[in-house]
Amino acid sequence: MLHEILSFFIQYGVLGLFLSSFASSLFFFPAYASFLIPIYLTLKFNPYSLLLVLTAGSILGQIFNYYFGKFGSKHLIKHEKEIKKAESWLNKWGVLSIFVVNLVPFFPADFVSVLVGFLRMDLKTFIISTSVGKVIQFALLIFGIGFLVKFIPFGGF
Repeated sequence: MLHEILSFFIQYGVLGLFLSSFASSLFFFPAYASFLIPIYLTLKFNPYSLLLVLTAGSILGQIFNYYFGKFGSKHLIKHEKEIKKAESWLNKWGVLSIFVVNLVPFFPADFVSVLVGFLRMDLKTFIISTSVGKVIQFALLIFGIGFLVKFIPFGGF
């Protein structure tokens, strides 16, 4: 099964990576497109194209999550105590919190995006802070992994 999934993404190149990045960013699809970076780098894909595609897919997924939180809020109301804590946290840290959760690899930023949609954070502010965090995260991963791929042989790709 894993082989077929990887084959799909390799066959469809950057489009496959974009779809993976978008799907991985959705709160109901637990996956990490970042795990595909070594494969794409080993296959000699342009790292700047990977950065653009990963970032675009991820940001669009986060925007989907934001709108789900904004319009699907009736499902979150059941957790009023947790919502109050999150609202306090967001009021305290604001844009910086959105930037940081999107900067840290493998942090569940997708759930935070749903929450800030629910709390009605300004969409433009959300997109900017998410974008900056994602660009830096993916740049560090792509160029860091790219450096390692040069020195560590990944057989079979």
